Amino acid sequence: MQTFHRFNIVVFCFLFFGQPMASQQFSVLTCSRGDEIYSTFGHSAIRYQDSSQGIDWVYNYGLFDFHDPNFIPKFCMGKLDYMVGKETMNDFMGQYVYQQREVKEQVLNLSLEQIDSLFQFLEWNIRDENKYYRYDFLFNNCATKIIDVIEQNCKGVQMKYFEEEDKKTFREHIHSNASSSVPWIDWGMDLAIGMPVDRKSTAREYCFLPEFVAKSIGLSQNKDQSLVSSESILIPETPRLKSSFAWIWSPTAIAFFLLIIVVYLKFRPTTWTPSFFGLFFVILGIGGLVIGFEWFFTEHSVTKNNWNLLWLNPLFIPYGFALFRNKEWINYKKIVGLCLALSLINAIFEFQAIHAASKILIGIAFLISNVTIKTKTNTSF
Repeated sequence: MQTFHRFNIVVFCFLFFGQPMASQQFSVLTCSRGDEIYSTFGHSAIRYQDSSQGIDWVYNYGLFDFHDPNFIPKFCMGKLDYMVGKETMNDFMGQYVYQQREVKEQVLNLSLEQIDSLFQFLEWNIRDENKYYRYDFLFNNCATKIIDVIEQNCKGVQMKYFEEEDKKTFREHIHSNASSSVPWIDWGMDLAIGMPVDRKSTAREYCFLPEFVAKSIGLSQNKDQSLVSSESILIPETPRLKSSFAWIWSPTAIAFFLLIIVVYLKFRPTTWTPSFFGLFFVILGIGGLVIGFEWFFTEHSVTKNNWNLLWLNPLFIPYGFALFRNKEWINYKKIVGLCLALSLINAIFEFQAIHAASKILIGIAFLISNVTIKTKTNTSF
């Protein structure tokens, strides 16, 4: 009933004054990426203001329930639901002030009818029975929802998506955001995602990242006018000081360090060489169990057809235990060698793009599998 009365008042003002109420406006907020896992790719939200009523709300599609007892299983299975919620602008901005992350605002140039349509939809959407949506990292997240909501509820808006001359793949976009801020997450994601992310993304699909939502909205039109009436920086980003030695703890540096150890052990084997080599292959095999599970038993769209399974391979677990016992299973070793040879071919020609650290680890595994360990007893499989 309150919304109905509000709509009548708005229509009355439009009919008699011929223009939208200046006190009302929608804007898109774009937040820069942070150093935490959840903030790796930045964030987008919708702000609604009505100065005549002292309203300043943010509609946030990036919420999820950490207290859900099945949170981890749902996340692993690709069945995690995100939700939209409403909070005050002060509450929303608090975390970005604390983290010193940039927040940019783009005020939307909307008509009275579009403002009311968008407002009514968002108020409907935050109800308990409507607020949940099935999250998809690439195609249904906090950034893509902004585009969807504006397109579906602001009749007359014509979206024009930002395009690059040299289009990137989804994987390249992920690297550009994660490699510098959280390199271990960048590597972990590279291991977990498969060939679906190695195709060139369309201009519309770029909008899985908040920065491209902002660029696209800036290019878009509302009938014969620009969709954005003004832009401003609400919080300037504070440059983060990083240690000049941070690269030492990167996945690529650690993998290279392991390579040095393996080369040394090849030419100067010690009593713990079999244990080291065996443990290496067991860890690769355990990684393969995770990769295989994500490929075949979950609803994640990006973890299918993942050829990292060739070198992160569950078959390596028994081979690793054989190396623990200082045994060499000749026939089994051929299977391991074939998997690693195919991995090397993929690493060279990149039918599926492979992280630099992964290429080094593949080389290490191939080197170990071809090392003959002197033993008292060699058994054939």
